[in-house]
Amino acid sequence: MRTKFIAGIAAAVITVSGLGMTAAYAKGSFDHAEKRIEHLAKKLDLTAAQETELREKMQSKQKDMQAQKQANREIRKQLIQLDPNSEDYEIKLNSLVLEAQEQTKARIMAKAEQQEVLFEILTPEQEKSFAELKSDMQDKMSKRFSEKGHERGKRCH
Repeated sequence: MRTKFIAGIAAAVITVSGLGMTAAYAKGSFDHAEKRIEHLAKKLDLTAAQETELREKMQSKQKDMQAQKQANREIRKQLIQLDPNSEDYEIKLNSLVLEAQEQTKARIMAKAEQQEVLFEILTPEQEKSFAELKSDMQDKMSKRFSEKGHERGKRCH
């Protein structure tokens, strides 16, 4: 009886937490771009006008970024579905590689454009602060991954 009760409570908790996550996604509260804007506004001491301009420009690019993510998922899906024993395996594989290269190029270009837009909005002092912030973040990331054994060339398992 007690086991069934505990299982019932566990199922209810899982269901409610799943509903909460669904509701959070529906409300858009898992919007990483918004969190990034708020973080930058705080760390770089952006004015209200700068924050508004940055938000508008980032939101205009958000649909493009979502389309890129979807295209990346599609390539991974096609790669998984490739049959190494099929006659046209090499042709399909090369086609996917070329497609992935184009998407990588587009992603890099979009990232560069995003930084250009940001630097159009920032003052010279804020640009320096951003460079320091970016450097600090890279240092934290490299420490985090090196502590866990995820350095390049190392096996983690």
